Amino acid sequence: MPEAGAPSAGPTAGRSRPFSFRHLFAGTWLAYTSYGILLAVLPLAEIAEGGGPLLATLVVGAPLLSQTLASWGWGWLADRTGARRAPLVLATVLEVPLFLLFPLVGPLGLFAVRIAQSALFGSLVLATTQATEESTETAAFRLGRLQLAQNGGMLLGVATAFPLLATTGFRLDSAAGWGLSAVLASFAAVAALVFWFGGDLPRPARRVASPEFSPQSHPKVFRLAAWTTAVSTARYVTVTAIPVYLATTLGSHGFFGIPANPTAQLAVWVACSSALNIAASPFSGRWAGSTRTRRRGLLAFALMYTVIWVAIASFPTYPVVFAVWLLPVAVFFTVATVREAAYLSRPAERGRAVGLLTAAFNLGGLLGGAAAGLLLAYAVPAPTVFLIAALGGLAAAVPFVPGAFRPADPTEALDGSGR
Repeated sequence: MPEAGAPSAGPTAGRSRPFSFRHLFAGTWLAYTSYGILLAVLPLAEIAEGGGPLLATLVVGAPLLSQTLASWGWGWLADRTGARRAPLVLATVLEVPLFLLFPLVGPLGLFAVRIAQSALFGSLVLATTQATEESTETAAFRLGRLQLAQNGGMLLGVATAFPLLATTGFRLDSAAGWGLSAVLASFAAVAALVFWFGGDLPRPARRVASPEFSPQSHPKVFRLAAWTTAVSTARYVTVTAIPVYLATTLGSHGFFGIPANPTAQLAVWVACSSALNIAASPFSGRWAGSTRTRRRGLLAFALMYTVIWVAIASFPTYPVVFAVWLLPVAVFFTVATVREAAYLSRPAERGRAVGLLTAAFNLGGLLGGAAAGLLLAYAVPAPTVFLIAALGGLAAAVPFVPGAFRPADPTEALDGSGR
């Protein structure tokens, strides 16, 4: 890591349009609205198009790999060029024609286009990077607000897709499919426009052409990313298993007795969870603002995951599983880890640090989903899967213990803020 007190490439006055967090918030909301629609509708569309259950699962899980790699790539590009807004706008614009291709490409083509679109969606790591750069004191607050935008967009996306989920026989090559494709493209186009008018932070006065960013130069950031991947993997084992459990067992009597197919029930679950996450997001930003509470929160929330997974393994009833699904633990954990990564990096390294943490979350989603799929494919009972996730979460929590209770180290404030 660079030595404490070393000159940093801090922001200086520039000619670019003044940065507006409100635009960043609104663009993120719109982008995640499309994401919410995709998660809700694409599995249904793959099955209707004849892709079968395998593609229906992969169309959600496999793109996480391209998004994982792209998150790091976009962060590297941002640090390499000093730009944040322009790559974000370009990637969002390029999503528009991909959405318009959805009704034309068939099941395998839809899978391929979805992977390309996910790589472009990974550019939203640059929005997170911008939120951490302008003011160190407000970084956690802004990260909390971005979580609010993401969950608000997910809620709107699921609500938009719900009429399709409540019916049968939806196809992307139908009039409804073309309409949905146009809606997705419109959200992306407007999001790109909003990002563009949101301005950019001034570029650094002096930037090293290719500063080293590796496990050797930034060991704490890379250790944080590895631990985050472990916790995220354990979490996604459960997140992937619960919908299967809902479809095969819990959902047979409807949503608390209200008739609804399992797909529609899951949409209601996602909507309710997003609404609760919206309420929790501002508090997550406040929690992550303090080094002491943030680091202890990393341990506390990793342990909380373990407790709630044991609860659903022990009491696998509809009310218990639904209540666990609603808990906004992920919001607090996400904001705390991203804020910690930003705290441990300079502005000229921030794109890679935040990109690495975003990649860690996505990689955990990919590994956890694959692990859950294998366990369920071999007929491992869902409660046993939840217990396995709990053990994984407990093991992943252990590395957070030393950092949670050590005193704050002022030499770790490497962002030039003078704290």
